[in-house]
Amino acid sequence: MKTTQIILYNQLREDYLSSGAKSYLYIHHTWKILFQWEVLNLNISSKIIDYAGGKNLVEELKNSWKKADFVTAKSFYAGLKTYAKKQWVEKYILVKPVENYVYENFLKIWEKLENLWIELEFLEDTQSFFLSHTDFEKQYKKPPIMEYFYRFMRKKENIMMNTDGTPEGWEWNYDALNRKFERKHDWSWNFSLEKNTWLWEAEEYYKQSLSFPQPTTRDEAVALLEYFLKNHLDTFGKLEDAMYQDDPYVHHSMLSASINYWLLSPREVVSAVEQSSTALNNKEGFIRQVLGWREYMYHFFQHYKDSLYTENGLNHTRSLPEYFWKNGKNCSMNCLSTTLQQVQKENISHHIQRLMIIGNFSLLTGLNPHELNKWFFEYYFDAFEWVVTPNVLGMSQYADSWKLATKPYIASANYVNKMSDYCKNCKYDPKQKDTEDACPLNYLYWNFVDKHKGVFQKWRQHFVLKNLEKVDIQRVRELSKKFLERDMV
Repeated sequence: MKTTQIILYNQLREDYLSSGAKSYLYIHHTWKILFQWEVLNLNISSKIIDYAGGKNLVEELKNSWKKADFVTAKSFYAGLKTYAKKQWVEKYILVKPVENYVYENFLKIWEKLENLWIELEFLEDTQSFFLSHTDFEKQYKKPPIMEYFYRFMRKKENIMMNTDGTPEGWEWNYDALNRKFERKHDWSWNFSLEKNTWLWEAEEYYKQSLSFPQPTTRDEAVALLEYFLKNHLDTFGKLEDAMYQDDPYVHHSMLSASINYWLLSPREVVSAVEQSSTALNNKEGFIRQVLGWREYMYHFFQHYKDSLYTENGLNHTRSLPEYFWKNGKNCSMNCLSTTLQQVQKENISHHIQRLMIIGNFSLLTGLNPHELNKWFFEYYFDAFEWVVTPNVLGMSQYADSWKLATKPYIASANYVNKMSDYCKNCKYDPKQKDTEDACPLNYLYWNFVDKHKGVFQKWRQHFVLKNLEKVDIQRVRELSKKFLERDMV
């Protein structure tokens, strides 16, 4: 039986190849795709990485005397049907997609291929994560608190552990050391890549260039990892949450896309950081992001994927303002305007900008969480369903009926002023609470608390409710209403 393995965009290394295949096919999906009953316009930068990465892998396979082909098609099914007819393929095999909407698409393709007398066999993905979801469900009936899961994974993988079963340094968490902001700070990012042949071809195909130096080959991804270890890891921890007007990446690794597309494995990245000579707070802070949060988000999503898209816990329905979709500079708040313009230009930002600037503003203004989720998909090149959806609907927008976070992740201007230099370039005053020139985050914060008092009562946030009593709530409501009518269009 002539068998061909389908290689997907998140499988850009030979690790995924099956010995049962006689040939390999990489299909670059070029058309729009349905996502939760809507058309999803996948981010063009992500498509460029997909195209260039797939072309490079296919050429590597050919150079090692394997039969491999790269095709572009408006749909996966169209590509498979045409290829099978030309190559007389009788059976396709496919490592199960990590994104659920892609997997559901292939289940429909499976039925169509059966009508053509072509088999489609799914193989389990044993590469993309430390723990298979099957093993996760054997360990847990439902996702536990993330901290407990993180400790379980540290023990299971023997990462940063002493021989007696205690954590290295005798502390599980170094967050207290990783929330610094230094006012004197210089531009820190100095990584560049020479465009490879396939990247040039991909950019020409899409008539757009990557504005961020993102790897599309294994060697480039390794170079980025080595650059991070040498130049940024030693300062990553303490400035992990810091935000700067003129240094958008600070000391973050920017490795998420390379890991998600499998140019790097999460295991090798964690191992490289663990074996480095950097301080414990840097090691633990980074490893928590990959071994803890990344891993947890995948399993959380897989467990709750059937309900997440139907929930809107706070009944937020406001449409995203126009400046989210284009020209973020029309937003009057510098923190949000700066972040949106960065995302619109480079299709990337670090996790605190996502959570505490975009997410915080969206939650305080009552934006529709599902529209926001779609926005993240369309604007970030490292956006994969299993990580975006639980982070946006759960962690950021508190829309998942309290499954992930125990309280809304909200903050006033005090947090932004403390952890960034955005406020010094803003027309609003972060220290004013209820004046015309007060930062909107201040009165929007108390407007949110007032509107959702029941949520804070449920989670026994008595100190927040006590402080609410000191607020001129009528004034807060007036200012909030005025801002929402003026700036949210």
